[in-house]
Formats: sequence, C-alpha cells, structure tokens
Amino acid sequence: MNDKIVEFLKENRIKVTNERTSIIGVLRKTNLPLTPAEIYLQVKTQLPKANLTTVYRNLEMLEDLRLLKRLAFNQTGFSYELLTNRPHHHHAVCKKCGRVEDLENISEKFVDKISQQTNFKIEDHNLEFFGLCENCQKDSG
Repeated sequence: MNDKIVEFLKENRIKVTNERTSIIGVLRKTNLPLTPAEIYLQVKTQLPKANLTTVYRNLEMLEDLRLLKRLAFNQTGFSYELLTNRPHHHHAVCKKCGRVEDLENISEKFVDKISQQTNFKIEDHNLEFFGLCENCQKDSG
C-alpha cells in the first residue's frame, strides 16, 4: 500500500485495517472506477471473511477523508476511484454497456473561464460525457 496513505490514516488516528488496505489495493490496481460490489468481490478473494457492509462503511470513510471520489454515472448506482494515484480527470461513459473511459486532456482554462463568467471560486468540478462506445455503436447499427 502507498506509504502516504498509511501515513495519512495514522496521522488522522484511523486504524490501518486489513479491509482498508485491501480496498485501497484493489482501487490502486485499476485505472477505472469500480462499484462497491466489484470492490467487494475483489476484497473477498484476499479476505474471505470480508462483508459488503464493511466495504461500504470503509468506502464512505475513505471518501470523507478525500482519499476516494464517488462517481454517479447512472441512476442505479455509483462507483469509486482512488484520488491519490492520478491527476484530476474526467470521464466518457457509455449509456448502453456502462464502459468508462478516462479523459485527461480537458483544459483547465475552461474551468477558469467558468469561474470568471460566474464570479465563483470553483473548488471542485465533475465533467462527464455520455454516449455510446465504439462497440455499442456497432451493435446499434
């Protein structure tokens, strides 16, 4: 596990449990957001006694600590991604199959322009694009 994450947890007097270590490890191995169920299934391979409720509780706690970001791509659920292993980025989401692609080349000048136009001090933002991925376009055609 990333020593910075362990240090951060310890500095905040939060136990470094096997479940938390496993959840962070699962999210670190992927570049894509994962649902709580997907995270749970991977954690369960490492910790057979893990349960879904514990995974949810840990995800919420890690989100509160701003180590994870919760993403709502559809109305049926949400996904999580680790914030500490990558720069800020956006997503393209397939409305048919749910495939998610990271977009890292969206100009921050756009955010600055919105800030100037609205007189807002922008502290955070989410930008997702929804459509059909290449495979689903072929299936629909």
